[in-house]
Amino acid sequence: MTNVYHALPPITPTYPQSSTAIAFDPVSDILWTGSTLGNVTAYYGSRGLRGVSFPVGGGLPINKIIAGDSQVLACGHGGNGLGSWAKGGMNKWYHQTQSGISTFSNVYHAGHSIAVSMLNLELSFVNSMTGKAVRQVQTSSILTHLQFSHSSLLSGSSEGFIRLHDPRSGATRNDAAQSMVRAHQGSITGLQATGNYIFSVGMGERQSRPYPDPLVKVYDLRTMRALPPIPFSSGPAFIQVLPKRTCSVVVASMQGLLNVVDASDPAAAGEFHQLDLTSYLTSLAISPSGSYIAAGDAEGVIHLLSQAPGDTTVPFNGFEGQPIPWVGPPEPLPEIDWSHSTPLNSIGMPYYDAPLFSAWSPPVPIAPYYPPPARIPPQVLATMKMNDNIAYAPLPKELRGRRNLVPSGPKKETARFRSGKPRKELSGQPSLEHIEVPSFYRRVEIEYSKFGVEDFDFGFYNRTTYSGLETHILNSYTNSLVQSLHYIHPIRQLAKSHTTTNCLNEHCLLCELGFVSRMLEDAKGTNCQSSNFCRAVGVLAQAANLIELVDYGRESKEVDYAQKIQTFHRFLLDHLIAEGITQPQNPIIVQRWATDTQHAPSPITQLIGVDTKNIIVCQHCKAVREKDNLTHVLDLSYPRKGAFDSGSSKSFESILQQALLRKLTHKATCQKCKHLSTFSSRRSISSRHLPPLLAINASILNDEHQELWQDSRNKTFLKSRVQLHGQVGDALDPVGVSYELKSLVVKIAMKEKQSHLVSLVKIPDSELDAEYSSPWFIFNDFVVQNVSEEDVLSFPGKWKVPAIIYLERVDSEDTLDLRSLPSEMDPLLLCQDTSISQNRDHSAVRHQLLRQDELPTPGTIVAIDAEFVSMQQEETEYRSDGTKKVIRPARLSLARVSVLRGDGPQRGVPFIDDHIHTSETIVDYLTEFSGIKFGDLDPVHSRYTLTPLKVVYKKLRALIDRGCIFVGHGLSKDFRIINIFVPPDQVIDTVDLYFVKSRHRRLSLRFLSWYILKEHIQTDNHDSIEDSRSALNLYYAYQELESEGAFDQKLEEIYKEGRQYNFKPPPLPGSTSPTIQPTQSPTLRLAPAFTPGPQAPFTFSESNIRPSSQPSFGPGDIFSSPGSVSGSNSSNWRRA
Repeated sequence: MTNVYHALPPITPTYPQSSTAIAFDPVSDILWTGSTLGNVTAYYGSRGLRGVSFPVGGGLPINKIIAGDSQVLACGHGGNGLGSWAKGGMNKWYHQTQSGISTFSNVYHAGHSIAVSMLNLELSFVNSMTGKAVRQVQTSSILTHLQFSHSSLLSGSSEGFIRLHDPRSGATRNDAAQSMVRAHQGSITGLQATGNYIFSVGMGERQSRPYPDPLVKVYDLRTMRALPPIPFSSGPAFIQVLPKRTCSVVVASMQGLLNVVDASDPAAAGEFHQLDLTSYLTSLAISPSGSYIAAGDAEGVIHLLSQAPGDTTVPFNGFEGQPIPWVGPPEPLPEIDWSHSTPLNSIGMPYYDAPLFSAWSPPVPIAPYYPPPARIPPQVLATMKMNDNIAYAPLPKELRGRRNLVPSGPKKETARFRSGKPRKELSGQPSLEHIEVPSFYRRVEIEYSKFGVEDFDFGFYNRTTYSGLETHILNSYTNSLVQSLHYIHPIRQLAKSHTTTNCLNEHCLLCELGFVSRMLEDAKGTNCQSSNFCRAVGVLAQAANLIELVDYGRESKEVDYAQKIQTFHRFLLDHLIAEGITQPQNPIIVQRWATDTQHAPSPITQLIGVDTKNIIVCQHCKAVREKDNLTHVLDLSYPRKGAFDSGSSKSFESILQQALLRKLTHKATCQKCKHLSTFSSRRSISSRHLPPLLAINASILNDEHQELWQDSRNKTFLKSRVQLHGQVGDALDPVGVSYELKSLVVKIAMKEKQSHLVSLVKIPDSELDAEYSSPWFIFNDFVVQNVSEEDVLSFPGKWKVPAIIYLERVDSEDTLDLRSLPSEMDPLLLCQDTSISQNRDHSAVRHQLLRQDELPTPGTIVAIDAEFVSMQQEETEYRSDGTKKVIRPARLSLARVSVLRGDGPQRGVPFIDDHIHTSETIVDYLTEFSGIKFGDLDPVHSRYTLTPLKVVYKKLRALIDRGCIFVGHGLSKDFRIINIFVPPDQVIDTVDLYFVKSRHRRLSLRFLSWYILKEHIQTDNHDSIEDSRSALNLYYAYQELESEGAFDQKLEEIYKEGRQYNFKPPPLPGSTSPTIQPTQSPTLRLAPAFTPGPQAPFTFSESNIRPSSQPSFGPGDIFSSPGSVSGSNSSNWRRA
């Protein structure tokens, strides 16, 4: 056995799921793993033979696993408890709690107890043999780690404290100095103890943002005295103690870097290993003998390192221990010879964990006699309906009276749905004369009728020509910042230009911002949604472990959205800067960088970057040194309240000037005079080098800061124009630069309601319509209204809190040159094969790519249809009267899109038939309505043309820009889910062509194809090619009937015949059962997904998008025979 670890072949599961917890068995050759779906699985030996598997509960990721001699302890995020299982998979006991469990400890050697930390700030001790709670102790914070040492119980908290508890009572020691120490600024993410050493890793804090602390803290268990820490620059995420080395630990980062270091001699050379990862680490474990190290990643792969020689096999536990527990067949039921005299107690009964009614020991009291209830009137019985075993019926008029009546308020007269009654016009523009929140600042939520979100009347809330953004999607709190950036012309042009480049990043925020800007430009007041942008935000935030930026749809009222949007502001700019870098050199858009084209920074940096020199002066020896400093966001810092009386200026202009130059003092050792001295630092930049745009975070942290912003003596703190001066040497630059206010993001805080964000934007003069008296508009998500400049600058009360401000130089038009940015997308993208599938079956390819001479021109007709999968189930609230209210609709994602040639000799032949890859977890493939099956969207297993979503989006964007006319059935919902806006004059929807408004019913594609085209479609699996071709044929049938003047008569016949068939085609001749005819949205069922848990963004390269010679197809390959026609998309449930 050597002391150096070497890599073994990894264990790759058949159905990959992220390994959230790993533990070695101490007495058997077993490695226990926990998955994101709440299952614990055993792998036998280093070859990874899969064995016993059992669920822990809750269906959410496993939090922790500890394997003992005869049991396996585990808990998950979904189950509110801790359980013990035998190694064969049988549950021994389960300790249920009212609140969730954050962590638990190992078994205490002297008392057979387990310490369990709960989310309601309690520390409970549970008997490891029975699962019963022995005692409970209150804690001051949530404990994230627990471990019994040889003398104490160690706990690590979410506040960064390490505490010593009595192992029997759970109380801390009397001497606080020797029982508690704050190891990290943020939460503790790893805690280990061996001998008299304590090791911990956790989160630090930098610029008010959490980040992994680069030091592994070491403490003496006896005195809690800090020992020299262990540096780990890659950011420690996991830590484990080596069993055979009392002072050695293994530290690992999420990127897969492992370091074996001796804490007693940190200067000694350590042992480093870099795991071959394609994602990031999620768990780490070391075998009891120290011979093996196991690390699980987000794709479910378990990486193994071993000290055993390559030609020998050593068990995980280091010796021949207990036999491996294989799952055996169930015991056969006993044979019973049944007769009249056979006792019933010979039949076995199941085990119950709660008392039965028959086991009640106290006698049931005899209830007093009451007269029978009154008979229900027959008028009520005639109209009664049952719902979940409860009967409901309206009260007839003749039975109405004053009994059981409760007075209610007046009914709202402003209906929100298009299908409702006409509503009143919006009242005049409110003013800010009163302290109460004006109506256009208040939070407005989308409500859902039986017709879905499409029935919501967004036009009632927006009568302008500027589009708002919808709020029913996760991470929609970013809408306010997106609107602000959209109306800043240089940033909009950069984002739109980036969409025309060959960007290889699947989740690119600059691309998504450009796509949203294109939608808002084209919509002209029609509501839009930034679902693709919000999805990319969630994926990138989770990959960077910035959980505070992720919206889970269950935010509490205490969430400070002002701080949240400011943190996201920095996160967004960091990504826009990195994603905007162009090789081999960046374009020059600001004249300042025209003389140094080779070192020009990212275009976003050229626009908002404050490039200064940091002048640092030692106050002891007056030594001066300079340091380059580049910042993109200015954080306002306010004078202390005691400094107001000293004559310090507290105007917005002076506070912004101080934030720009930022004079600070700090203590450090001077490298010149070798004294511990006070240093003063300030920024130095000339006025002419100030950027065209200034991005500012208001940074209001308390009431004193907010009081500065509030109106005083009919004057506002914020001004529409300010003048700033740079600094050259020790004096201000005499030449000033004027900036004007362009946009403002504010938080609206209302009593007893959740706060929200709105943006106040100044529309550029080139886009402002003459009918508006003011260029300022408020964008309260989908509520858009013209406001005056006085309303924008005014802060009348604490309900209006500023968060982000954008200023633009008055002379920016003279310094900006955006002509070098590309403006048109390469149309040859439509002629390229962009598949990333590794096992594509060319016999399954049914489309022929466009030739260059076939590129569409304005007016070219194409047929389109799309299929979708479910990423999140619908959230519904059932009311006491039997009705239901949709809280949040099901979130669908594009899974397949097919585009067909609409005219010419190859009419009906598809040139796009792409399945769409997604890195998110798929909840339901909706195979019955989409035809998409498990594995069709996975790059490793898919046999179809698989393409990233952004590439498909660019193809559709290119078709729109080239003036194509899209023909399809139910396209409004398709384009809505794809998150793209198509001008109405480029859409021909057959669901509207074959529709009579007075009938109040839209016809399904399946019924129209049967009646008009005499074809049966959607008889088996659904097929988007078949659907789009049917819609195209219906369009040409409409044109033919219209030219003959017989369309209106034909349409009346369709509705007349449709009532007889219930608007469904009859079954095919010879079929034994009627065809599937869904008439309402199906219940979404949970289906397995290929993509495990939250993943790092998938980046596709040019090698994945490979042009290939398209094989030749005959008519029989393109057009299916009538007997083998595959099904189509969801007919009635989404096509009405």
